[in-house]
Amino acid sequence: MKNNRHGQATIFSNQDYEKIISCTVGENHRMIFRVAYYTGARMGEVVKLKTSDVYQESGKVLEVITYQAASTKTKETRQVPVNPKLKEFLQVYWQLQKPDHSGYLFPGMTKHLQFQSADDAFRRAIRCAGLDGLGFSTHSFRRTAATNLANAGIGIPVIQRFTGHRSLGNLQRYIDSSPVHVEKAVLCL
Repeated sequence: MKNNRHGQATIFSNQDYEKIISCTVGENHRMIFRVAYYTGARMGEVVKLKTSDVYQESGKVLEVITYQAASTKTKETRQVPVNPKLKEFLQVYWQLQKPDHSGYLFPGMTKHLQFQSADDAFRRAIRCAGLDGLGFSTHSFRRTAATNLANAGIGIPVIQRFTGHRSLGNLQRYIDSSPVHVEKAVLCL
C-alpha cells in the first residue's frame, strides 16, 4: 500500500472505483479515469491521447485505442482493444465534448491537459469519496486493470501485451494476489 507516495498503489474494488467516478468533477476528468481503468494505461499516457487515436473523423469509436510511442514510457506504440463499456462512455463523450479531430482528446491551455490536472482531480475525488489515506493513486487504475485480468485467468504474456510492460518482473509487481486467490489456486490441483 502507498504511504506518503511510497510503495504500491492500492487496487480499486468496484465500489471504490464507482465512488471515485461519481465524485469526479468534469466530464474530461471522468473520461480520463475511465480510459485509464479500461486500458490499464498510465495517466500520463491517457492525457496525451489525440482524438484520432480513439475516434474516426465521423466520431465513431475506433476498435483499438492507440498509445503513440512518443507518449509511452517504453517509447513503443501500444494498441488496446476498446472494452464495450468504455465504448459506450466514449460515444457519450463525443456527443458532449465534440473533440477536435486534429487535436488532443483532452485539450489543455497550450496542448493537452496536464498530468497534474488529472492528479489534482483524482485527489479531490478520493477525498469526496471518503477514501483518503488508503493508498490510492493515479497508478491504481493501471494496477487494478492488471490485477483484474490476472484474477480473470488471463495469462501473464497477454497482460504484458495489454499493459505494455517491457519485463515480466515489472508486470508481476503490479498484480496483487490475495490469500483468497492463493487458496483458490491450491483447490485447482
